[in-house]
Amino acid sequence: MRISARSLWPVAAVLMLLLGGQPVAAQGHPIEAEWAKYRDRFVTAEGRVLDTGNKEVSHTEGQGWAMLFAEAAGDRAAFEKLWVWTRTNLQRRDNALFSWRFDPADDKTPVADPNSASDGDILIAWALIRASRRWNRPEYADAARRTVSDIRRRLLVAAPGRRLVLLPGAAGFKGKDGVTIVNPSYYVYPALKDFARIMPAPEWNRLRRDGLEMLADARFGRWGLTPDWIEFDRSGEVRPAAKFPARFGFEAIRIPLYLIWAREGTPERLASYLDFWNEFGAKPIPAWTDVKDNSVAPYAGSTGFQAIIQLARGVGQPTAPSLPNFGDKDDYYSASLALLAAIAQRETAR
Repeated sequence: MRISARSLWPVAAVLMLLLGGQPVAAQGHPIEAEWAKYRDRFVTAEGRVLDTGNKEVSHTEGQGWAMLFAEAAGDRAAFEKLWVWTRTNLQRRDNALFSWRFDPADDKTPVADPNSASDGDILIAWALIRASRRWNRPEYADAARRTVSDIRRRLLVAAPGRRLVLLPGAAGFKGKDGVTIVNPSYYVYPALKDFARIMPAPEWNRLRRDGLEMLADARFGRWGLTPDWIEFDRSGEVRPAAKFPARFGFEAIRIPLYLIWAREGTPERLASYLDFWNEFGAKPIPAWTDVKDNSVAPYAGSTGFQAIIQLARGVGQPTAPSLPNFGDKDDYYSASLALLAAIAQRETAR
């Protein structure tokens, strides 16, 4: 008789409660069911993840997230398809990083920009590390080490003020004017811990420490929030990046998620986010706020935003809160955030 992981879910939940733990996705569907929905809607048969909110292009971010989801759900076949497609279509030929974007509408050059996106590189390498452990696949670990090595060599730099930072990509973010641009949501803090295990180097702990200090400094506006993009000037002062909207929004929403997942989400670090969200009480929480003029979006954040908000509100509480599952109206990004929050909740409850 073949017993699926999904059929074992009620038993696993009861056992965890008896042992004093919290069941996985206690008030929602188990990760396996949510992944199956996600896979059917956003992943092609070949293993390409569709950004349904952006003309169905694909990114290393999405490939890395889907690889994480497949590993968390124990879906080995899907993981392998995702990895093969990613390696075949996005792996750079001159190093072990990945070109950030694939556009299926461009028949001649679907990968027009060879530049990498550091969050995508980190997510892919982290997923490979996790999959190597789960399925005892040393070739996954070998591939991860090559990418981790190039992240360390090519994407970690000293910003003005000598703080070690993660460049958003291999090119284009460190200007001749001395300004260094950083995206704080690209710091996947739980991945850095695994990088330090698979390829020990002092840079990983320094990047974690300097990144947390950066977040403490990069707080602006009425609620003291970190915008999607920041920059360091010649003197090392941090400020909202001039080339991007000064918003805490679609990207920075991932900052509290990754802090919590890495068990770095202390009350002090989460306070400003909770202050902003709690300001609206029972009203819908806006999708963004401008940290310069304190204006807010005229529309609410997506289901994925709400999942991260609920995750943060549950930190330190005796019972894990219910996280919303993504629905038919949610696009790729909202669904991805919802699944990330669910997995982070499961793994931090252990």
